[in-house]
Amino acid sequence: MIPKIKITGFVIFAASFIIGFFQDEMSQSAFVAVGMVAGLMITAFGFYMESKKKKRDGSVERRIYYNGKFYTMDDDNNVHSAIYVESGIIMDLGDDDSIMKSHGEKTDMKIDLSGKAAVPGFNDSHMHLYSLGKSLEFVELRNAKSVEDMVEAGLASLSERVKVGSSCFYGRGWNQEKFADKRFPSRHDLDRISTDIPVVFTRVCGHVACVNSKALEYFNIDMDTVVEGGEVEKDERGSLTGILKENALSLLEGKEEGASVGEIMKVIENAQKKLLAFGITSVQTDDLQHPGGGWVNIVKAYVNLVKNKKLKLRVTEQCLFFKLENFRQFIERGVHGMDLENRFRIGPLKLLADGSLGARTALLEEEYSDDEGNFGISAYTEEQIYEFIDLAHKNGIPVAVHAIGDKMMDIVLDAIHKSREINEGVVLRDGIVHCQIMNENLFDKFREFKIGAYIQPVFTVNDWKIVESRVGPDRTEYSYNWKTFVEMGIKPSFGTDSPVESPNPLENIYAAVTRKDFDGFPEGGWKPEQRLTVSEAIKCYTVNSARMTGEEDKKGVLESGKYADFAVLSDDIFAMAQEKIKDVSVEMTVINGEIEYSANNTIC
Repeated sequence: MIPKIKITGFVIFAASFIIGFFQDEMSQSAFVAVGMVAGLMITAFGFYMESKKKKRDGSVERRIYYNGKFYTMDDDNNVHSAIYVESGIIMDLGDDDSIMKSHGEKTDMKIDLSGKAAVPGFNDSHMHLYSLGKSLEFVELRNAKSVEDMVEAGLASLSERVKVGSSCFYGRGWNQEKFADKRFPSRHDLDRISTDIPVVFTRVCGHVACVNSKALEYFNIDMDTVVEGGEVEKDERGSLTGILKENALSLLEGKEEGASVGEIMKVIENAQKKLLAFGITSVQTDDLQHPGGGWVNIVKAYVNLVKNKKLKLRVTEQCLFFKLENFRQFIERGVHGMDLENRFRIGPLKLLADGSLGARTALLEEEYSDDEGNFGISAYTEEQIYEFIDLAHKNGIPVAVHAIGDKMMDIVLDAIHKSREINEGVVLRDGIVHCQIMNENLFDKFREFKIGAYIQPVFTVNDWKIVESRVGPDRTEYSYNWKTFVEMGIKPSFGTDSPVESPNPLENIYAAVTRKDFDGFPEGGWKPEQRLTVSEAIKCYTVNSARMTGEEDKKGVLESGKYADFAVLSDDIFAMAQEKIKDVSVEMTVINGEIEYSANNTIC
């Protein structure tokens, strides 16, 4: 039974948060801050009390998971066959006999893992949970091998995909590098799908979109439209191509009605189901700037999911803001620092500083090798980037900055370092997201400044074919060097950037340890000296990810005193051919000791 004191604390917290949005600006911050602090204090005490009162009869919930092979990922790489869980916390580990002898009589439930391997729950350190859920409603374009395939996919889905209340037809996932002619689609291509309905097809990276002529009209985009930090592309005749890059994608917002709190909750729950089936127990997600809506409804949706016990994942929000004034208003509302029942936390500021390699918009020191005169795009000036970081640090908020190009990474690393020096005493888990086009000096700065790296090994599955053509052999030597990060003690964390890539952790680990695509190419792996061991890859996906949110004392390793969050696998990835890791599935996902996913619907 949930203690009344805990409910009271949560109600005070939630009420102060929600009511605060309807207060006048002068009283709002104080109201929210006082209410939230009081609510959190009472709630925290309630959590302590609850650890001693879990079941209706007042006794503690106790479970034993046995006949398994628990790879703890602790410093000694211990492996145990059984664990004892009490109130969602691992209390003991050992062999079956010792655990049963010590705890068997007082245990409520014993779960036989049938000899399967288990690892700490996967923690995706950078993804887009809400966008993943929404993408399930879009036309899937990942498999398109030509512009013609895109058009055919659109035509096949048009009637069923245009929903009541939605004026546009959306698709996501195309990648021109899979096309024989390597060309971007154009508005004229998408006009073949419809000339009456706005069509918006976003590239796999999320940094480029192609729209049809009706969409240009619908979103009021014309020859005179200019966007700072973005591009409305024109052809050699000066006509609009329908391609929008970087900040120009913001032009596609504001016309569609924003989703309600209830609608957002459903989208998140749909995405959650997908992640639980992949053994994911924690995510660090960038959701706040969903198209057509603001951050308030997203946060309210998560609060309601926690309140209604529907949020199973442990979620940390990476808070994306495009304008400094909006980030400042967010801070003034007192939302930062929120942590609800160890399920939803407000985390770092997310800043989108440059573009992507595939779209040739990542900001480089030297021009693209295959696009003369193009250095990429910066979404902000150096001064603006510093202002964002400084404001975050002054309020005790770490930063997670999207930077793919070497020039942008250098700018961001220096800005973080400068802000830390000016805001003396600030010690935060700052990081850079993606870290793809590197140089030797950048690695040294990461280590010297103690800045984290959020990386996505699965990017190499497609990118290995284009990196050298984009940046040349000299820059390629230092790019996508995940092993170098590990060897230099930078402790990178793994994510997928889903829905940019599949959220499947086993595919991500496969890419990290083989450096091959899913067809097994190139033979021997691309830059094979950068291959990680399976152990290194799993640590990047678990304890290193937990470190980025300051939670390595709570999760990421299976040991006494930490959350009973783990994934049971169909096969032992430590004892199999690495080429087969991508085909491994998840049998069971356990969070807080509870089975939240079971491939066989066991107990779940």
